[in-house]
Amino acid sequence: MVELTQEEMDAVIYDAREGDLATLREIFEEIDPKTLISIKDDITLSTPIHAAAGNGHLDTVIYLLSILPHEDAVKLASQANETGNTPLHWAAYNGHLKIVEHLCDQYEADPFVKNEVGHDAIYEAESNNQNEVETWFLNKYAVEDGFKVEEDGENTKITYKPGSESKEAEEQAKLAAVEAQTKNLEI
Repeated sequence: MVELTQEEMDAVIYDAREGDLATLREIFEEIDPKTLISIKDDITLSTPIHAAAGNGHLDTVIYLLSILPHEDAVKLASQANETGNTPLHWAAYNGHLKIVEHLCDQYEADPFVKNEVGHDAIYEAESNNQNEVETWFLNKYAVEDGFKVEEDGENTKITYKPGSESKEAEEQAKLAAVEAQTKNLEI
C-alpha cells in the first residue's frame, strides 16, 4: 500500500470537502482504496468522510465509503476526530439529512456517541436548529417508545425495556421519579 505524505492527504481531504468526485475517482484508481483508512488531517484528525459529510456532499460520502470493504467503511464512518466528533456529528450539525440517514442506515453510525464536550449527534442537530435532522433522529431512535409510566396516587412506576438506550432510559427514569416526588411534596 502506498503511503501518502501529509500534503497528499490534505489534498484528498480538500477534494472531499469540495465534493470533487471526479478527482477523488482518479486518485483512488491510481492508489489502493484502502489508503483512505489512513488519510486524516495531522492536527484535527478529521478524515475525508468528515469533510464530505460536514459539507453536504452525499455522492462523495457514498463513493468514498463504497470503495472500502464494508467492515472498514463502518469504522471510518464512525471515526472520531481530535475533539471526538464523528462524521455523523458534522452532518447533523450542518443539517445534511440524507448523509445522516446514509451513515446511520448503511454504516451503523451511532447518534448517541458523545464528543469531548458531551454532545451527541442528536444534540448537535437540536442545538443548531436542524429540525429535519432532529425529527428524523427522534423518529428512528425514539427512546420514549420503550417507556411505560404508571401513576397510582402517590406512586409512579416507570418501566422500560433494556437495550441500546438503557443508559438514557435509566437517566430519564430517575428524572421522572424526582419530578414525581417533587410534585407529591407540593400537594
